[in-house]
Amino acid sequence: MTFNLGETDVPGILREFAGGSRVLLLVRHAERPHIDNEDRTFGGALPLTPAGERMSRDFGAMLREAADSGVQFRASPLLRTVLTARFVAEGMGLPSAEIPQDEKIGNSCAFVEDPLKIWELFRDHGFFRKMGVYLETGEQYGFVPLAEAADRFEEYVLSLFTGRFGIFTTHDVYIAAYAKGRGMLPKVEVGNWPRFMDSAAIVLRPDGTKGYAFVRAGLTDGICGV
Repeated sequence: MTFNLGETDVPGILREFAGGSRVLLLVRHAERPHIDNEDRTFGGALPLTPAGERMSRDFGAMLREAADSGVQFRASPLLRTVLTARFVAEGMGLPSAEIPQDEKIGNSCAFVEDPLKIWELFRDHGFFRKMGVYLETGEQYGFVPLAEAADRFEEYVLSLFTGRFGIFTTHDVYIAAYAKGRGMLPKVEVGNWPRFMDSAAIVLRPDGTKGYAFVRAGLTDGICGV
C-alpha cells in the first residue's frame, strides 16, 4: 500500500520521521555557477557558489534532529552534489560523515538512456520546453521512458537505503522526473520546478506502507543557477 503526501516542508517530513518512519530524501544540490552550453560534463567540476555553501549548511541545520539516527549520505559524483552533501552533513553536526559517490543517482541513473544525447538535447536552450515534453508524455530523446525509469530509480535507491534517515544529493532533472512519475507533483513546470535544496522524499512507515512527498526547503527561489 502506498500514500502520497504531495508537497510539504521540512517540519512536515520531520514529523514523519519523529513518528517512526524511515525517510530518504533525494535532494537537489545547492546553488552553482552557470554551466557553459558546450560543457559535455554538465558542469561536473563546478563548485557551489558562496550562497550555495550557506544554503547547504542551513538545510543541514534544519535537519539536525535526525542527526543522531545514523544519517546515510550518498552523492552524484559531480562536484556540486558532493559539496552539497558535505556541507549539509556539517550543518547537521556530522563533519566526518562518509559520502559515497554514485553515478547511478546522477547522470548514469535510470532516467538516462545516453548522457551525450541529453547534452545535445539541451545545449541549444529550450530546457523547460523539452523537459515539459518528457514529463507530460513520458518520452524524450536521450531519456528512458518515464514510468519505467521511475520504477527502476526507486528500486535502486531503496536497495541502498539501510538507515533511518537518508540524504542522497542529485539533480533537478531526475528529481522532477521522479516526482512526476510518483504523483508528488501532478504537473511540473517552471513555477513549481525543484529549487535548490528541494527534495523528493520516500517515506517508509512502521506499518509497512510506503509514501511520497515533495519537500520544499524554502531557502531560495533559484532554479537553474546564476
